[in-house]
Order: sequence, then structure tokens, then C-alpha cells
Amino acid sequence: MKFLITNDDGFDAPGLAALYEALAPLGEVRVVAPAVCHSAKGHAVNTHSPIRIERREVAPFGPIEIVESSPADCIRVGLCAPGAERPDFVVAGINPGANLGVDLFYSGTAAAARESAILGVPSLALSRYIRADHSVNWTALSQHVTRIVSLLTSDEHRLDTGHFWNVNFPAIDDDAHPPDITFATQSLLAHDIRFRPAAIQPDGNGSVTMLEYAGEYKSRGKTGTCDVSHVFENRIVATPIDLCTTAKHASVAKS
Repeated sequence: MKFLITNDDGFDAPGLAALYEALAPLGEVRVVAPAVCHSAKGHAVNTHSPIRIERREVAPFGPIEIVESSPADCIRVGLCAPGAERPDFVVAGINPGANLGVDLFYSGTAAAARESAILGVPSLALSRYIRADHSVNWTALSQHVTRIVSLLTSDEHRLDTGHFWNVNFPAIDDDAHPPDITFATQSLLAHDIRFRPAAIQPDGNGSVTMLEYAGEYKSRGKTGTCDVSHVFENRIVATPIDLCTTAKHASVAKS
């Protein structure tokens, strides 16, 4: 197979190197990745100014393309730039931090997979839940990614055009990963959104308040069967995501 990979943490992030190592046994891997971190920047694209692309050798990848723009633009460049060869699959990750539930609206990792789905190429987004008591062994995680990607790119689990797989790995010991994937729905419940004052600064017309986000990821909303719950219960979770955001309403005819 031919893979195009990217991430939202930048070309020098360890998760991208781990993804490359995971996919190398499965086929040819091309890397088109952001120059800097775009975490939680969503599905931004640049249509107003030229996009700078640097081509150079970077270990462990070999030749890569470093894009001074967003993860979604990396996919646009990788698939649509002059002379670009379309891959069999696009894979985004491995993100250090889960992308569960409503995270998909904020995630640059998910945005890359979504952009690929929009452009008609099958894709996966891969993330690993982070907890303070479990550091990431990228080498060990890479081995689990190989088997999960092998399964989800097989004919049995191939999705229709316009869909992508969102996969999350739990924060557990390396030898404790379950052998099977749990397939689950995406939660749409809100995060634990709270703020605390970071500083209050005087201003000529009043004052400026600085707010610092104080919500806890583990306290977010979840149900018993959603992707959030399963990852929190130490399962590897895959969720099929589609592109349709049209709500059901009597004013919209069926098509």
C-alpha cells in the first residue's frame, strides 16, 4: 500500500516518527507534515497567501515535505499539488492526547483525516490518551498501530467514500493493550469547561482579565457506550466518522 502521513504537532514530533515506523512494514510511506504545532486549531486552511513547502531529508523518514500551514493544508498539498500521486490511504497522528467525542471539532489530527475524506481518499486519525501516570513508549505503541491499521485498511473494514476512522489508544502499560478493537459511537457531550483568573491588568478604559482554562479532561461528559467511556476503560476504540452535518428537519427534503 501507499500511505500519505501527517500530524498536527509538527514534523519533528515523536508521534509522527512512531507512525512512520508503524506503517513502513505495510508499504510505501510519504510524509507531508506541518512546520510547527497546530494542535487544537481545527480544520483551518490557507487560501489567501502562498504556502511555503520545504523538501529535505529528516530522520527517520528520509525525504519529507515540511509545510508552513495547517494539517488540512498538508493533505491538500499532498493530494492536490502539481505532480502529486494519490495514495491508497492517508493516516494522521499519532497524536499525544486523545481525540474523542467533540474533540473532533477542534482537532488538527482529525481535520487532516477529514480533509482526505472530503477529497475522496480513505483515511484514519490515530491518537493516544495521555495521563500523568503513564508515559508514552512510542516504540511499543508503534507495534500496536501496525496491527490496528492493517485491520482497518482491510476490505472487511474499508469505509465508503467520505468517511474516516477515528482511532484512540488508552493510557495503559505497553503489554496491557487489548488484542481487539472496540467499535463505538462518537460522544457529543460537552467538556468540563471551566476557567480561573490568571491576571487582572489595569487599562485606561477599565481592566483586562486574563482567563486560564481549568477544565479536567477526565471529567468530561460520557455515556456507557461512547468512545470516551471505552478509552477511559482502557480499550482501543475505533469510530467511523462521516462528513454529513445536515440536521434532520422537516424543511429539508430527503435525498
